[in-house]
Amino acid sequence: DLRRASPPRAPLPPAPPHHRTMSLSHCSEVVVGGGWSGVYWAWRRLDQPGYDASGLCLLEASGRLGGRTFSVRDLALGGHNFTLDVGAYRFSPDMHLPGDVILKLALPTACYEPGCPSAKKDMPKPFQFNYSAPLRRIIDPATGLPAGYATALEAMAREIAAAGATVTLGAELVGIEPRGGAADGAAAGAPALRIKSAAGGATQTERIEPAVVMLNVPRARLLPLPGVASLLGGRVKSALSCIRFDSPKGAGWKNFSRFHSGNGTTALSKAYLGYESAWWRSPAVNLTEGEYPQNAFFPIATSKGVPIGVRWSDGPVRCAAGAAERGAAGGAERECAGFLEIFYSVSNETLFRSVSRAPVDPLGVATRATAGATLDLVHEALLEAISPLLTARGVKAASLPKPSLLAVGVWTRPDAKEPLGPPVGYTAPTKVYYAPEVSGSLGAACGVSGLSEGEYRLPAPRPPR
Repeated sequence: DLRRASPPRAPLPPAPPHHRTMSLSHCSEVVVGGGWSGVYWAWRRLDQPGYDASGLCLLEASGRLGGRTFSVRDLALGGHNFTLDVGAYRFSPDMHLPGDVILKLALPTACYEPGCPSAKKDMPKPFQFNYSAPLRRIIDPATGLPAGYATALEAMAREIAAAGATVTLGAELVGIEPRGGAADGAAAGAPALRIKSAAGGATQTERIEPAVVMLNVPRARLLPLPGVASLLGGRVKSALSCIRFDSPKGAGWKNFSRFHSGNGTTALSKAYLGYESAWWRSPAVNLTEGEYPQNAFFPIATSKGVPIGVRWSDGPVRCAAGAAERGAAGGAERECAGFLEIFYSVSNETLFRSVSRAPVDPLGVATRATAGATLDLVHEALLEAISPLLTARGVKAASLPKPSLLAVGVWTRPDAKEPLGPPVGYTAPTKVYYAPEVSGSLGAACGVSGLSEGEYRLPAPRPPR
């Protein structure tokens, strides 16, 4: 029970994972992939009475933990350092995972939305969170600002490493093969793994034979690996390859087609503009809550070719000591700096993608010194989109300051060429949305005869025994 009582504590600082300094031959239990599922699985192993963690190894191919949870820290703006989540960023306490984990770790949190509305009110129809508790995010207790969603993973990793386990970045799974040369890897128990890493400036590949293997690897990277097809078998591999986005008929589903990957949308992207003067918090503008348009998941198309959908309270804002956040006499609004979320949706836009290194790296940061014209273009698109709001307040667009920074997270979606997503880097979440009135059965939707929901959810992710 992750809700068991534990004394309150301040958030643990990020634990630097142990970089490869020795062979991994000591790893008797291996977790491949440092996203939420992998880190959580390794962390829960520590709950076993008398557990010896010296043989537990958490391996991550990239240079950070988190997967689609990507907390970008130390973004300097207006004399302050900020943290932005360019991927996953919030939770509801009645999401048992990760809600229970964050509560168990006693990490400080605050409501995501002012007024703490129910999570059910957040998503555009026909979508709806299956949770009612208000959405929350992890904060820095010293500032009240977002500390980064990755804080929870870093706290778990710190405890894993403190227990004597190995946590290693830059260790990539490049092959799976039967144990001891047997023809059937499943019959021989856990498969052997081939791990590529760089130690001392040289790249090397090591074969290890753990007793237990937990794979937390995106399908686009896992399924093409040597040895996976023979290990899983054709049926399991086909089930795991299934991604489906049916669009049911009816007015209630008119918005759904925008979100599925068959309509030409290439990415799930998030974008922030950073301003040294947080003008939206000023007394003259005073836009601090809600979205624009009414549902920012459906952004405004501008003449600049840059879609805009604003969430006024999402981005962090910091003010100079003694300055009121919304401004005070003497122009205190000029003493507040911060980030404004101007886009978070699926689209086929290209500007935000061009700032990132997607799919290899979803993050992109452009500054006025390096990409002033890009910042100006996005700023002009924002002012065009919100012009009705500015006009209603008697605010001239030309009076508003220009941004100093643009930060984006671009998560590539599957397409006809790469139906599982890109084989390198990161993808947006891929799911199975099937409607019986469109596809018939799940088996027909996925092209796997007789496939049931129970088989897809439970046996499919596991190799045959």
